[in-house]
Amino acid sequence: MMNVPEPGEKPASGAGFRGGIRRDAAHRRPRLIWMILGVGILVVAWAFREPLRDRIRQSATLSNDSPPPEVVADMIEQAADPVAALHAAWNLGGIVHRQVAIRSFSRVYPTGEPLSEDAEAFLLSAALDSDLNVREAALGVLKERNHPARSALVIEQLRDADLQVRLLGLKHLKDLEGNEAIWAAVPMLEDPDPLIVTMALKVLEKWSGENFGVRIKDTTSVLNPETGLKEYRAGSDEVARAGAARAGEWWGRHRDEFPEVRVDVPSLAYQARRPVAAGDFELPMLDGRVVRLSDFRGRVVLINFWTTWCTACVSEIPALISLQAQHRDRLVILGVSLDYVPDQHGHIGRHAAVEEQSGDHGAQDDHETGAAALGRVRVKVARTVKARGINYPILLDEHNEVGGRFNGGELPTTVIIDAEGFVRRRFVGARSLAVFEAMVREASVPHAGR
Repeated sequence: MMNVPEPGEKPASGAGFRGGIRRDAAHRRPRLIWMILGVGILVVAWAFREPLRDRIRQSATLSNDSPPPEVVADMIEQAADPVAALHAAWNLGGIVHRQVAIRSFSRVYPTGEPLSEDAEAFLLSAALDSDLNVREAALGVLKERNHPARSALVIEQLRDADLQVRLLGLKHLKDLEGNEAIWAAVPMLEDPDPLIVTMALKVLEKWSGENFGVRIKDTTSVLNPETGLKEYRAGSDEVARAGAARAGEWWGRHRDEFPEVRVDVPSLAYQARRPVAAGDFELPMLDGRVVRLSDFRGRVVLINFWTTWCTACVSEIPALISLQAQHRDRLVILGVSLDYVPDQHGHIGRHAAVEEQSGDHGAQDDHETGAAALGRVRVKVARTVKARGINYPILLDEHNEVGGRFNGGELPTTVIIDAEGFVRRRFVGARSLAVFEAMVREASVPHAGR
């Protein structure tokens, strides 16, 4: 206790008073330091709030295996450095990330501006991508920019095993220079598909001024209401072959009038291609047993996303059954049912949504109703498996975890993964047995860039 002097009395010593001041100052000094540090941190955080927010947003989006496409688009658009964000999304290798990245290319790199070496590599390799959606978007960008490599990359599509890729190439072929288009179209007259032949004839008609007597509607496939399959009309192949014969005769007479123009795909387009890892996942089969993608490493895996109510999905089941039967030793087909995934109206498997069925009976009733809805979906899928004689495993993707990763909301979506676990094909829409077989052969060969 400090001694206080009486009035008029001098303190015997100032040590105690001054000591109290020193002790109070000593106690206050650490608080002052912490206050200064705190203010400094707040100032720095405020000054760098946008870069920090940008980094957090980018990290969260890139770490998500199956982000909504609009989230990836927002990340790129709102980034402080959109170029870096675009390339980060592309280089990550996620299916959704890469699709959004190529669709965002023209916004980040406006037409007319020169491209960096990285951007050039990105764009050229995208035109040869394993994902058909990416290829289509890349060819559109090449067209917008009138890119000098466009002709070679368009013609390269015509050599693909997939009918839809060849059709994509023919769609762009008609916009090329006359000699390039003609020399690329003539070999397509021997294509086994009548629609491809007809599209090639239309390219030749544009640049020759001739009419080879075939209309596109003559060889367009139509839906068979009994089987649910798309089929060519009777006589389509004969009509296409007759037109090809007439075009061949014309070409024999006029070939010398069109000097051949040779175009080569830039080596950078092949060098810049990077394998896209499929990753791993696990899903339950109808009987509850869990299947992991990694269980099949060493064999080609074909993942088919489908639903029981999707006509195009059901139409290609016979081809998948035959494919599995013929290539059981080197191929695994996994049918991933998205029947339980709600549509845009909240309906599950073409039933009313769980929320609509549950009423207001509490969490327990909601859980029971959800379980009942899943049970109905499982029964419906099992009934389809039995009726169609499906001979490959059917998995239930209850929460759209795998479907979201591979963007399987479009149906049917097919992903082909090679023995090393890399995505070799991703496309939307039904395919024939012959096309599937060609793709499986392709995926069975180690990836060598070109």
